[in-house]
Amino acid sequence: MFSSKPDELRVLVVDDDIAAANSLSYLLQITGCPTAVAYGGEMGVRIAQLFKPALVFVDLQMPDANDCKVFSGAKLEGRLPRALYVCLTEGRDPAARDECLNAGFDFFAPKPLQAESLGEILRAARAHAKLRRRGAQETRSFEAMDRRAH
Repeated sequence: MFSSKPDELRVLVVDDDIAAANSLSYLLQITGCPTAVAYGGEMGVRIAQLFKPALVFVDLQMPDANDCKVFSGAKLEGRLPRALYVCLTEGRDPAARDECLNAGFDFFAPKPLQAESLGEILRAARAHAKLRRRGAQETRSFEAMDRRAH
């Protein structure tokens, strides 16, 4: 359904603010990332299952639910791909930051997302994706060796 090169960083943006979601998606596309956008938490979980992103930006404050809980629940249930998850929110409330990080998010970023923060997140996500690809390649090599040994 979705295609991209193996080394491209797929990114999902989940935000009920259509303009904010589309703007972040466009910015990510300029940096070479294939993107998908969802305008609610449950829709974001379904798209993540199909799109299999390496990086997911989730707005904390959406009307359909506290989306930190939607995504952390889906991660715990194994319904989401292994990826880095970024919680976006307006303001810099330390309690919201702690809530997101305790819910299993990898990063917390206040809106508007600053270019420096976005760059740091993209570098971390690319490094994480590269390690996952390397691990997958090694697993396939070990499985091939194991089949030949038997």
